[in-house]
Amino acid sequence: MPNRPKQSFLHGAIILMAATIIVKLIGAVFKIPLTNLIGGEGMGYFTTAYGLFNPIYALSIAGLPVAVAKMVAENAAIRRYKDIRRIMRISTALFLGTGLVGLTLMIFGSGLFVRAVGNPGAFWSVVAISPAIFFGCMTSAYRGYYQGLRNMYPTAASQIVEAVCKLTAGMLGAYLMMQWGLNQFKGGGKVFGQAAATLAEAQSVTLPYAAAGAIFGVTLSTFAGMFYLWLRHKRKGDGITPEELEAAPEPRPANQLRRRLIKLAIPVCLGAVVVNLTSMIDLASVMNRLDTAIARDSGALLAMYGHLIPAGMTLDQLPNFLFGSYQALSITIFNLVPALTTTFGVSALPAVATAWATRSMKDLQRNVEVVLRITCLVAIPAGLGLFALGGPILHLLFSARAAEAIIATPLLRTLGIAAIFVAVATPVNSMLQAVGRPDLPVKLMVVGGIVKLGINFFLVAIPSINIHGAPIGTVLCYLIIVLVGIVCLCRTTGVVPRVGSVFLKPLIAGGICATAGWASYGLFRMGLSGSMSTIASIAVAGVVYVLALFLIHAITKDDILMLPKGEKIAKLLEKRGLIG
Repeated sequence: MPNRPKQSFLHGAIILMAATIIVKLIGAVFKIPLTNLIGGEGMGYFTTAYGLFNPIYALSIAGLPVAVAKMVAENAAIRRYKDIRRIMRISTALFLGTGLVGLTLMIFGSGLFVRAVGNPGAFWSVVAISPAIFFGCMTSAYRGYYQGLRNMYPTAASQIVEAVCKLTAGMLGAYLMMQWGLNQFKGGGKVFGQAAATLAEAQSVTLPYAAAGAIFGVTLSTFAGMFYLWLRHKRKGDGITPEELEAAPEPRPANQLRRRLIKLAIPVCLGAVVVNLTSMIDLASVMNRLDTAIARDSGALLAMYGHLIPAGMTLDQLPNFLFGSYQALSITIFNLVPALTTTFGVSALPAVATAWATRSMKDLQRNVEVVLRITCLVAIPAGLGLFALGGPILHLLFSARAAEAIIATPLLRTLGIAAIFVAVATPVNSMLQAVGRPDLPVKLMVVGGIVKLGINFFLVAIPSINIHGAPIGTVLCYLIIVLVGIVCLCRTTGVVPRVGSVFLKPLIAGGICATAGWASYGLFRMGLSGSMSTIASIAVAGVVYVLALFLIHAITKDDILMLPKGEKIAKLLEKRGLIG
């Protein structure tokens, strides 16, 4: 018998979600004080580098592992264990080459890129993050391999290792670079080769280097994650027994497996890049169109933001400040929701691929419904909660950056609605990939990206709307992607999810949750501080949501059975009439 763990969809998702929560908490400990340290201007440089890095890195963390996981899951379902081992060797060699190409392109294209987006101060940040592409690609071979074997522990552990390293190295790098620049100013010399007459000027000159120091922590973290997985694989292996290998048929030729992997990886990787299309579009268009808005009517923007921008900031620096506030505050909080549901997509892919490969329609129906329902149970209350409490949450987390929080609040409210659609899109795309249609997510994202680009181009350039146009474009982009994606999934699989239990019940419970949070915040503000009111209202919303779920029977017995020790939990809840 195999000695490796083999997790159900929900079991694997819980492992990845727990790791994601830990990673996001560590990330908040990193990004919130980093934002407080270097402000909107510094985070503008930081997020510009991330904007280039993310779509390339998506190949390694979202694209390549999917291709490997699908092939491994399909071969595990038919017990071709020798093929699985060969797939691992082939993918490692392929991803080594991919990583080197990505590293080269990013380093040599950094100057052209920062000039194209109108933010040359981000140059050193882009250079500092470039090696992370190589380490991430090597990591992806191991993550995809274990995910295909339905063992999510290695992926989860490596993510935590990366997060801890990013926190320590990134904060240390930013702090040391800030101190270095300020010490140069105090010594009477030039600050990184530039003259600075005042402390404010010295800080402004230092910020691009502080951002680069922080982002170099990301590079070190990807190396740490790669090293952990290499070491774990060397010491513990994959759990495939000698008996399983001996009983398995001879592996297919390496060239055949390589061609299959590349054929699958190309559309999957394109889809992973396109998933980051909205951030790429924002990066390429928002600051440029804000320049246009300023040229059309600078008075309108000064009327909106003049009391919020730092002293001494000129109009030509305003687009970077607004974009940094949007990305570092609004997008940081917004990304928490799809980050959680991404785990459902990762865990669902091998389960759905196995059901599809063995033509088990009962398992396919159950997995598709559970994935969509659990995703909605997480995404809808979280998204509506951001809409209801976006401002208090931002002021709680970014208390040292009150001006940036005021700018980001209406943006986050709109992104709260977008978060629901973004969160559902990722698992839908994963299931389309699992059933042999990796081309559809690419096509859908291209259509959505065109809509997003068009809205950014027209709305952001309107002085009275300016950066508020960016989240509106994200809402419409992903609304189209989700609706059409679900229709395509139903047509491809023949599975039609039940609307009431999958979508309507989570929507009702989520609406009750958001209303409870909004109302309780207003009540708590009569006697408590803003921070305490925010924490208390979130707690009330959470309790009300759990009660609403059980009262309307939004959680089913199938959901519970997929949990570790699910049978015992299901019996307990059935006795109390709490599950449907």
